[in-house]
Amino acid sequence: MSDHEPTVEKLIERQKVLADFGEFALRNEDLNDVLTEACRVVGKALGTDLSKVLEIEQNGQSLFMRAGIGWKPGFVGKMRLPMRERSSETYSIKAGKPVITQDIDKEDRFEFPDFLKEHGAVAIVNVPIFLPGGKPFGLLQVDSRERREFGEEDIEFLRTYAAILGPVIDRLHKGHSLKEALAVNQHLFKELQHRVKNHITIITSLVRMRARDVKSEEARQELKTVGDRIEVLRLINELLYITDTTNLLRLRPYVMRLVEDLCHLHEGRTGTVRLDFAIEEVDLSSEIAVPLGLILNEFVTNSLKHAFDGEGGIIAVAVEMLEENRIRVRMSDNGKGLPTEPRPARPGSGTGMKLVEALARQLDAKLDWSSSQGTVLCLEFSRH
Repeated sequence: MSDHEPTVEKLIERQKVLADFGEFALRNEDLNDVLTEACRVVGKALGTDLSKVLEIEQNGQSLFMRAGIGWKPGFVGKMRLPMRERSSETYSIKAGKPVITQDIDKEDRFEFPDFLKEHGAVAIVNVPIFLPGGKPFGLLQVDSRERREFGEEDIEFLRTYAAILGPVIDRLHKGHSLKEALAVNQHLFKELQHRVKNHITIITSLVRMRARDVKSEEARQELKTVGDRIEVLRLINELLYITDTTNLLRLRPYVMRLVEDLCHLHEGRTGTVRLDFAIEEVDLSSEIAVPLGLILNEFVTNSLKHAFDGEGGIIAVAVEMLEENRIRVRMSDNGKGLPTEPRPARPGSGTGMKLVEALARQLDAKLDWSSSQGTVLCLEFSRH
């Protein structure tokens, strides 16, 4: 028995190596880490100093040293080998089977690159790595610094090792491709959101410019109201952009930001307005957040314009989760309340109330108005 012929104990150890590497590969998502560990483990199992994984590049004309153990700096991750007709690597891939060279100085079938001799490599075994479906990925190459006859057990171990590597590489390649595609889509989505935000800002600016130019006070107020409604849409788009999502909004920051912005727009005309929030942590889809935000906009704007007569007051918003995934929203102010008698009709009047009713129908929510101490609006709707 030669020094390198595996004993029963070594064969058992190799089986353990295969199992341990399989577990490592399942836990790890980085292809370079997996291939480097593959080189380390195979070298240890076979008692060799040098090992590497060579990947076929996209041009199909060269091999890239993707991972390796025992090589001087500047080779792993940088070295490229041409797939020449007389290279052992090319032959192994085309033949689809391991190729053994016991002594590269005495081998007349192949030509070997100089860096192998510079590292003292003498015996080499190439084992092709195939992805599921039979597409070649490259080679697992083990190099010994002494003449060696790789036995049948060695070759079968390496073939099994390469057979494990193939599906692992395929899984990690696909995962990497999916991550790249996701990154591209996220970039495009952010760009789209940014452009939508800019377009909404332009529309708001045009509406407010028009509001400043019109002579009719009534028309001016209507245009300002339209501008405020557009501002709600801009805020929703901005919050979706910040949270990096296409659909879900955190309700608490959304409501607080919306009400605070509306108070800022009317600052100086309402007196000091204190805000009171009691909002449970909940996520809402944009399909619900948009109509809810517009209802809030109508209520708060109406309170700021009509409830306090410039003397200030309190605006409160409370949100609570109910059973069966339903939500109750309560908006209130401590102002003078709703008028007891209908006001004289005028062009454009009642638009806000009609809009609130339409938005409530969109949410399939029932409106409950009360005006005992200020104005209160309650609505209850399903979260989905």
